[in-house]
Amino acid sequence: MKKGEKNTAYDKLRQDVDQGSLEKLYLFYGEESYLKEHYRDRIFSLIGGGAFAQFNQVVLDGDSLTLDDLVDSVESLPVMSEKKLILIRDLNLSRPPAGLREQLPEILENLPDTLCMILYFDALEYKPDKRLKTWQAALKAGQAVEFAKAPQGELTAWIKRRFAALGKEIDSGECEYLTFVCGSLMTNLQSEIDKIAAGTMEKRIDRQAIDQLASRALEAQIYQLTDYISKGDTVAAIRTLRDLLALKFEPVVLAGSIGKQVQKLYAAKLAQQAGLGESALMELFHMRSSYPAKLLRQAAGKRSLPWLRRALLLCDQADKELKSNTPDDARVLELLLLRMAAEKERVS
Repeated sequence: MKKGEKNTAYDKLRQDVDQGSLEKLYLFYGEESYLKEHYRDRIFSLIGGGAFAQFNQVVLDGDSLTLDDLVDSVESLPVMSEKKLILIRDLNLSRPPAGLREQLPEILENLPDTLCMILYFDALEYKPDKRLKTWQAALKAGQAVEFAKAPQGELTAWIKRRFAALGKEIDSGECEYLTFVCGSLMTNLQSEIDKIAAGTMEKRIDRQAIDQLASRALEAQIYQLTDYISKGDTVAAIRTLRDLLALKFEPVVLAGSIGKQVQKLYAAKLAQQAGLGESALMELFHMRSSYPAKLLRQAAGKRSLPWLRRALLLCDQADKELKSNTPDDARVLELLLLRMAAEKERVS
């Protein structure tokens, strides 16, 4: 879901769960696992719990699902309950297990009123394909709900509630900084919030506490790395690179991330020269917060176009070297940083 689009299916799901009036079928997908798990668990709490949960709550694995298992689960009636729940995890709708391809669309279209089914995508990434008969059948029976990253406003409110539950306070600006440092996925943020709250004696959470206790996401560390290069601190840049390699990040991934950051800086520099501001950068890079747009704009202002162009060429060269089975990937990356630093001195 693109920034600015309204997630009406998600809003409808919230309403369904709050009112206890559920569709026959939901298709849950998207990268925000925290919310996906939250609404999965809420539906489980609404349907067939208690003494007869083993009869009324069925969990099936999409990889090993057979036609007989699916038909038996769908046709069996709930026990001492108005509804039963079937959750099917990671069912490949484009390539279902043998024996299901032809029958699956018809089964989904004709689910009984006594049933609520969740097609739940977790380990298997799912992208909607409206051409699939199974997708069309799922939409006829219920709705597909994408759990995308939450907008910054919702994240800020949620972060404040999480810290408040732990007896802490945090300002909106620090909430934005936290999402920049740790990423905007709530599952990861939850563990970082718990860690920061446990490690901070003061009631109010400040930026120093975040810097000292939070684990930085890759994007934030790459930003820091390129910032070190801009400041001429190659020692800190290489130290950061070595820390990332120690964390087992693939060298080609790191090279791609560095190149992506330089591309962003180059685009931001061009936007700046065209008189465009932070809102243009937010739209261009689908940012949910103005904070990273502000940082990007400030960083682009400190770099020259000649250096950015040369840095892009160096990143491309390093990427090609890494993909040519070079014997020392770490050396290629360190040379990339040193060459970028040398170019900065040459063009400044």
